[in-house]
Amino acid sequence: MMPSLWLPLSLVVALGLVLVAFILPAARRQAQPAAADERVTELLAAGLLPLSDCPRDRTACLRCLQVDRCVVHRLLELGLTPGVELRVVQDNGGPMLVSVRGSRVALGRDLADNMWVEMGERPTTHD
Repeated sequence: MMPSLWLPLSLVVALGLVLVAFILPAARRQAQPAAADERVTELLAAGLLPLSDCPRDRTACLRCLQVDRCVVHRLLELGLTPGVELRVVQDNGGPMLVSVRGSRVALGRDLADNMWVEMGERPTTHD
């Protein structure tokens, strides 16, 4: 192949990679919002809320994981199984620190948005 063709060919390949890596997945996500919105509405109607909205120092019970299969597997390894009690230890707007089964786990906000919990009893205040 002639050396003068390498640059245009490499640009075409790079644009193809960008298309496959960024544009096509974004188009797929935009094509599925109706089903996702319905599921979110169902979860909210059932009294659940995303872990990212859980107040600090409140006990909650993990009820539903709306994440990819490989992420579910990793969460299960960390002890984040449906039905487990957890508590938000730290939430400063970025990653959250959650206490579960005697351990602390840091979770990204996007992941916490897709973990649905049921709130437990309000903590008692000690005067």
